[in-house]
Amino acid sequence: MMTDRMLSADCDDRTADWIAMQRGPWFPLIWLPVLLVAPLVSSIATGRVLVTVTYLVIAAWYVVTVFRPYRGGPAWVGEAFVAVLTVMVAAEFVLSGAGQGFLYPLLAIAMATVIRRRVALGFVMALSISGTIAQGFATWSLSSALLFGFASVMAGVSTYLIRYLVDTVAELRATRRRLAGIAVTEERQRFSRDLHDLLGHTLSVIVVKAEAIRRFAASDTDAVISHAQGIEDVGRTALADVRQAVAGYRRMTLADELDNAEQALADAGVDSVITMPLPKLAADVDALFGWVVREAATNTLRHARASRCSFRVAAHDGEATIEIADNGRGALAAEWGSGLRGLRERVARLGGTLDVDSDARGFVLTVRVPLEGDAA
Repeated sequence: MMTDRMLSADCDDRTADWIAMQRGPWFPLIWLPVLLVAPLVSSIATGRVLVTVTYLVIAAWYVVTVFRPYRGGPAWVGEAFVAVLTVMVAAEFVLSGAGQGFLYPLLAIAMATVIRRRVALGFVMALSISGTIAQGFATWSLSSALLFGFASVMAGVSTYLIRYLVDTVAELRATRRRLAGIAVTEERQRFSRDLHDLLGHTLSVIVVKAEAIRRFAASDTDAVISHAQGIEDVGRTALADVRQAVAGYRRMTLADELDNAEQALADAGVDSVITMPLPKLAADVDALFGWVVREAATNTLRHARASRCSFRVAAHDGEATIEIADNGRGALAAEWGSGLRGLRERVARLGGTLDVDSDARGFVLTVRVPLEGDAA
């Protein structure tokens, strides 16, 4: 019985993946209106123009500050921006004596975003502790002081953790790209060594026999014929060996292409659904379905703007079927071009059919071939 396995299955995992891949000051900017709306509305309602202007200046400088790390340059420049923001918050306290319950968490977020990561958490904790003590002496209320400290700590620490997560994921993705490049280089070197081992001796034999032919060309016709036949036999054997080696390197399988498509779609934020387990297919059919998955996944990534893509593979009644569907905007004939024509040719060689259903609701590609591709 076929079962559907959801890749990137639950909402929590998708949300975590999305957060981990988003670089930029989006998290600090989300909290700006949340933390400043209340004191800003209060100052406007009470007619305190100077305090209102101070809030607006703080908000503008906060935006400039949290954008600073993403503009390049030395870290101390951004830290200087944080220092100026701290002075502004202190000035607001002198002017109004209120609003610190909102501005201290905002300042903690800015510190966690901009200050160098190895010391940012220390600054956040120092700010929270000092603010809690100041709030306690200002209000003589333990609950108010603890609530103040909790808000500052949570704002700063959560921002720090998200920054750490995003930076770590970026480093891992860069490392993966470097490892992929190294793997390609190593594979090329291995392929070169294999070809050298495969052909080195053969070519040496051919050279020796060619020299013998040159020596005996005028004196021993039978020896020349024998050596020429030997060159022909060695050449045929070498050609067969090379073909086998190259075929082994170029072999495409459905399982590998499904894994590649899963990773590529996940990186683009597209959920994948794959029927598991995969049915046992003839070698030619398996390779063909691998090509179908590669072309369809490429189409989904380039043109579909989809959020979900399903891959269903079945084998029954002497027929193998693969159906790939996404919920994107469909695809124009010009967007598929030679890719679809190439697939049709591959399918036709195995005596199968290829059907496309494309409209505004999505794109469905269905391929059916005889179960025994070699026989077809």
